[in-house]
Amino acid sequence: MAELDENVDESWGSFEGQCQGCDLFGRLNDLLLCEECAAKLERDLIRQRDWDYSATAFGLSPDDREKLHRQVIAQYGEALELIASHLHCAARSAAHVSKATLNKGAMRRRRKRRD
Repeated sequence: MAELDENVDESWGSFEGQCQGCDLFGRLNDLLLCEECAAKLERDLIRQRDWDYSATAFGLSPDDREKLHRQVIAQYGEALELIASHLHCAARSAAHVSKATLNKGAMRRRRKRRD
């Protein structure tokens, strides 16, 4: 078993594959993210104060979490990097519904023309 332990590169990721964040192939973590996308996700979680899911914030006091939040904002800005914002998701849903409604209307007009 010691031989296996010596041959394992544990610097990043468990396996190779396609990143779910950027679609590039390489080493992935357990969330199927490359190192760069995993860092973006972590910063997004901190930006949103989603402390239950942030590994960096684990075990920090509320004051230290807020300090971490301010540091991320100061260094990387307020904009989310990987997680889609609620506004973006709402806009995409509205566009999808509008497109579906338009498609239904077009189908009705075609049926009327055939008849």
